[in-house]
Amino acid sequence: MTLEDVLRRRIERQHLGTTKARTVVDAARRIGGFHAQVASSALASATLRLPSAPDLDKALYEEKTLVRTWAARGTLHLLPAEDLPLWVAAMSTRTRETTGSWLKYHGVTAAQMTDIIAAVPDVLGAEPLTREELAGAIIGATRHEDLRGPLTQGFGAILKPLAFRGLLCSGPPRGRNVTFVAPRAWLGEWAEVPADDAIDQLALNYLETYGPAEAAEFARWFDLKPALAKKAFARIGDGPEPETPAGEDTVLLLPAFDPYVVGSLRQLDQVSSGPKSAVSRPQGWISPTLVVNGRIEGVWEPGGDGPVITAFGKLPAAVRTALPAGATII
Repeated sequence: MTLEDVLRRRIERQHLGTTKARTVVDAARRIGGFHAQVASSALASATLRLPSAPDLDKALYEEKTLVRTWAARGTLHLLPAEDLPLWVAAMSTRTRETTGSWLKYHGVTAAQMTDIIAAVPDVLGAEPLTREELAGAIIGATRHEDLRGPLTQGFGAILKPLAFRGLLCSGPPRGRNVTFVAPRAWLGEWAEVPADDAIDQLALNYLETYGPAEAAEFARWFDLKPALAKKAFARIGDGPEPETPAGEDTVLLLPAFDPYVVGSLRQLDQVSSGPKSAVSRPQGWISPTLVVNGRIEGVWEPGGDGPVITAFGKLPAAVRTALPAGATII
């Protein structure tokens, strides 16, 4: 396959081309979850892949077919709820959060972290707790008053190891406050999945959507130990043969943190016509992008009358015509 074939197939596989996903759960499964640290971006990414805009809150908190939790690369995602056991089994192999340097940086000791993990199943269930309420309950159970600061820190670093173990996920918001629940109480108990089986399945899903790719790319995308990724790729071989057709021409304005772009970060020298720094910016910010037939041809931001696009080169007339009315190209 040529690079153009690969990129066009990726667009189709990610439901950004002619074939849209049937449900938001199907779309979330196909792309390995919607990035959820920016709620508007998650909705925009989902809407692009479906016939119409989904009701994410309904799927998350009424139907409970989606779950919001820290997942790949330690970032918030919307995942299919029935796939959470797979993700937890694979994420349980993470050990960075047990290292002395990580613990020191985040202001906790190994003993305190052990106490937090032991306490959460006793203090968190199906009743949503705000961050402050959860911190208070953990402190009450552990007697570690000095944990209040680390537990209420905005980015939730101390809470992520709990999510990786399947002890915590997001509950319905209470006003402007986020809440947390225990996944097994919120969604229902699940059978444990062997870690190797889970990694193999997630690797196959990844190759189906983002392939062709090497084990190192999967390891970076998931934030998995490279050795585990290599073993998984050895077990599954090259993954499924690509059967998806290359698809028709597409001109897309993808939102910030769209999974198509995040999944291409290690290949930006091939996938993007412009500098990597314009797409992958400081502090982990992934820009909204203009994507033409799978290639990143610019970045954009909202404007008064329409998107303001910074193109990486001269755009063909057909691309300009396909852009939304009111778009400005600079």
